[in-house]
Amino acid sequence: MKKILLTLLFVNFLTANAQNPVQEFNFNGNLNSADNTISFLGAPVFVNDRMGMPKSALRLTKAYQAVIGELPQDNKPKTISVWVKFNAINIPNYILGYGAAVNGQYFGLVQQPVSGSNSDLSLVGWGDNNNVIVSVPLVKETWYMYSITYDGNISKIYRNGELLKSMGGIQRSAKGYILNLGKLNTSTSINVDIDDLRLYSVAMTDEQVREAYNSSKLNDVAVSETTSVSNSLASNTSKKAVAAPITGKASAPSVLPETKKSAKIIEVFSQGRQIMSANASNITDLPEGTYLIKVINSNKK
Repeated sequence: MKKILLTLLFVNFLTANAQNPVQEFNFNGNLNSADNTISFLGAPVFVNDRMGMPKSALRLTKAYQAVIGELPQDNKPKTISVWVKFNAINIPNYILGYGAAVNGQYFGLVQQPVSGSNSDLSLVGWGDNNNVIVSVPLVKETWYMYSITYDGNISKIYRNGELLKSMGGIQRSAKGYILNLGKLNTSTSINVDIDDLRLYSVAMTDEQVREAYNSSKLNDVAVSETTSVSNSLASNTSKKAVAAPITGKASAPSVLPETKKSAKIIEVFSQGRQIMSANASNITDLPEGTYLIKVINSNKK
């Protein structure tokens, strides 16, 4: 009989407070939501994502829109996060937004053209007094993760998990269920690649935003391993490095041939989804996060 060992790896305790999106779009060769219940409208062009995976990000040079019933209405708490790579920084990029072109009734994100080496990043609420603006360095063809939050009083802008600016006392009575990409009211201006768009019905905390970034970024952070898992990996055949997988982005590598000395199969799960299989020789390439490790001993007694 196969022996199954379940080991929980806790790399970051902040995950215990993590939030789940009410809708998310991974743009893995289609415009559908992760649960396939809704879709953006348009003729898409898919490109490499931030990990170099082909047809796993959406190129925006025109506007797209989707009707999303889960968009938080009025002053209810909300968070939107998205990965963005700018292909042009000399134009305004209307990344996303929803609501009405009325003071305090819009919720969106705009990156203005670069002046010098900096660009104004705006959480748009319509009307100058309702916008939160911060000047940030901007580099062309570099991936950034943006998050904008509102808790009913305080508005915040984040980039790569770090809080850029916070402002209170602004009404954000966003109304409507049409989320626009690349469009601000009736104006279209965009030249970016986007990936992993996530919508939340809560205002994520600083820690949650940072954890969401850390768990989805591409880096070389090694995952701490338990002794039992480390021992099982030590007997594997020569290791072949692969790109660190992101939930829902990378297809599982093919199973490597097992030796007589070690016949273990290791499966890695994140947020209920399998992201890695085979002998998991590339487990140390995983980004920082919390994972469920399933070790299967296929040797029969």
